[in-house]
Amino acid sequence: RGDQLDLITFGRYAQSMDVGELTELPALRDQGTNLHHGLLLAERLFRKNPTMQPVVLIVTDGEPTAHLTPEGESWFTYPPSPTTIRVTVAQLDRVRRIGARITFFRLGDDPGLEHFVKQMADRVEGRVVNPDLDDLGAAVVSEYLSARRPDLGNYWGT
Repeated sequence: RGDQLDLITFGRYAQSMDVGELTELPALRDQGTNLHHGLLLAERLFRKNPTMQPVVLIVTDGEPTAHLTPEGESWFTYPPSPTTIRVTVAQLDRVRRIGARITFFRLGDDPGLEHFVKQMADRVEGRVVNPDLDDLGAAVVSEYLSARRPDLGNYWGT
């Protein structure tokens, strides 16, 4: 009660949508993982709602391979470019400075993704979860409830 759930999807671009829209999306392949843009939208949301207790749950199956240019265009490259990594990390730092608790849900066993999410989580004192796809929904809900209720003895240490 009283919580607000906002869903931000990210492919070549990121966008806010409600859960109903997500379940109605057709299967399509959008080349790019623009975590930078997703984190930018999350930061804007948190700044508009400064009394929120920000929790960021990032579900991804790929390293960041796209970012927004200063002109607002998506720039894609694979493998990830140093620029994409740099702006994504900088945006993650901005979200963390707001006080967000961040968990990465790593889908798959790609070594590059595993390395990236571990470094990112370590950087922001976050966590990495590698759920089975069948258990993803339960893992996300459990992680959210743990982040919202620090008195339950979760990984946030209070």
